[in-house]
Amino acid sequence: MNSKRLLPLVGCMSLAALPSSAAAMVPFDVQVPLVLKALTYDRSLKGRVTDQVRIGVLVPPRGRGTADELMAALGAMPDRTLNGLPVTFRELGDDSGLDQALRNGHWAAIYVMPGFKSDEIAQILKVAAARQVLAVAAQVEDVERGIAFGVGAHAGKPELVVNLPSVKACGSEFDLALLRVARVIQ
Repeated sequence: MNSKRLLPLVGCMSLAALPSSAAAMVPFDVQVPLVLKALTYDRSLKGRVTDQVRIGVLVPPRGRGTADELMAALGAMPDRTLNGLPVTFRELGDDSGLDQALRNGHWAAIYVMPGFKSDEIAQILKVAAARQVLAVAAQVEDVERGIAFGVGAHAGKPELVVNLPSVKACGSEFDLALLRVARVIQ
């Protein structure tokens, strides 16, 4: 894949108003298109999908506010496709039944909402690695805590952040074109 195809999307998204603080979450209307574009650079994606790209939404047991924001943003993006396949998002609940939920289907990724504790993140990563499902962070700080990748903001522009060991543990391999435009955590 060519990094020139990803750069215009990142550049276009930088025109949107992004939060300036490092702890603020990038709005889902900016984040989701970048996450989907990044998934096109996952060389192992074809092995995890069938006739659709299924993305589970993992909600912490202590609140679902950001999950509701994600679902509202998805409602405004009716034509979601990835490599010509329809993309569907489905709430999986919290981490307690994650292994069973992932056992029952071909999942491309799980979108981890903010609010999970460190021990819960560790359990999510263990299950994602065992089931070979890519873990995506809705809040970039969770990438630094081990989630495979997410979208943050740097100097008011969106920034892809990739946790390379976690990506590999989940059975994924991002094309070098994506890694060149991302902040990579070794």
